[in-house]
Amino acid sequence: MSNYYNPDPYGNGYQQPNGYQQPNGYQQPNGYQQPNGYQQPNGYQQPNGYQQPNGYQQPSGYQQPNGYQQPSGYQQPNGYQQPNGYQQPNGYQQQNTYNHYFEAQKQTLFYQAQAKEERRQIRKIGNMMGACVLAFVLVQFIASAVLLMSERVYELYETSSIFQNSFGILFVELLAVALPFGVMAFLNREKYKSTPLIPNKHIRFSDLSLWVGFGMLCCIAANYIVAIMMTLSESLGYELTQSDTLEPENLFACFIAAVSTAVVPAVCEEFAMRCCSLGLLRKYGKAFGVVAVSLVFGLLHGNLIQFVFATLVGLVLGFVTVKTDSIVPAVIIHGFNNGMSVVVLIAEYFFGTAVSENVSAGLFIFWIVVGIICAVILAAKHKLGFRFNKPKQPFANTTLMKIGAFISSPVLIISSFYLIISVLLSIQRA
Repeated sequence: MSNYYNPDPYGNGYQQPNGYQQPNGYQQPNGYQQPNGYQQPNGYQQPNGYQQPNGYQQPSGYQQPNGYQQPSGYQQPNGYQQPNGYQQPNGYQQQNTYNHYFEAQKQTLFYQAQAKEERRQIRKIGNMMGACVLAFVLVQFIASAVLLMSERVYELYETSSIFQNSFGILFVELLAVALPFGVMAFLNREKYKSTPLIPNKHIRFSDLSLWVGFGMLCCIAANYIVAIMMTLSESLGYELTQSDTLEPENLFACFIAAVSTAVVPAVCEEFAMRCCSLGLLRKYGKAFGVVAVSLVFGLLHGNLIQFVFATLVGLVLGFVTVKTDSIVPAVIIHGFNNGMSVVVLIAEYFFGTAVSENVSAGLFIFWIVVGIICAVILAAKHKLGFRFNKPKQPFANTTLMKIGAFISSPVLIISSFYLIISVLLSIQRA
């Protein structure tokens, strides 16, 4: 039996004496673990190049001494986890965290630049459409100059409905509306690859009838809104006026009136608005495209009454077009809406004012009843729903931001002065 004195024969609670330091280059044997509760003495530092043995784990609750820094090139052993509550020293950053932050900043700048570019493209289209409105106004001035060049021609325009309507077909619908917007579409023909210039999806006759009935109901509602607006303005002492048309003087004049009022405007204006214009704007959002085109559609009509009515009807026509992906329902609705006034004029020509008033009331009642039935059927088939496009990426432009970019187009702002002047001229003291 050895007489060697062991102060802790079981290895429990043993501590190195104060100030003791391991000699340089000393390494703990493989698998060695410090006894429970062991703490390094104050100020102790591991010797240079020292590495913990494989599989070594710090005891529970162990904390590095103040100011301690890991040696250069040090790596934690496989499977090592920091103890609960451990915090990295101040100023320390993980490389992965930095890379993630840098990538997030790059993505943010990319999405913001993409949204800015989209607004720039929308303004560009707004400028082109504003130029078309200016061309519309220019053609109107040229037409007026042609009329004023000869007293005989101007007198014929004022007295003959056939000449007046024929003149309107040529100078207004074809040269002032269809031609400028057609040129715009031609110059941007590459942009109609994803969205066709003329929406021509096949639509069944039953569905076509439902959409036409629904559209006519909305047109009747727009008429009542304008009537209320006119009543309110008159109560304030102002009268809103609009241009009058001549009554047909013979049967042929009735035919020309129907063509110039119902057929040609429906085709030319829908081509300009729901084909050329909506085709360019639709890819930026259906709701945005419908609203933007409706504003321009109202702008072309010149006076306050027609601006409000045309804008409301334009919303309906655009909605029907994007829901059906066909221009046919919008053309028919447009033609039927304009055609009601022609039917009343023809009834007055053949049967007198009393009969024409009854015809007008009958048409309104007919379309209200038919329109309500069509609207109920479409709603039952879940075809009247309309959702605003949700942004698919961060910092995407909302519908309001797109509309703001569109109406802030400089050329469109300049062309809107035409409406302002026309509105001021159409307001008179009652």
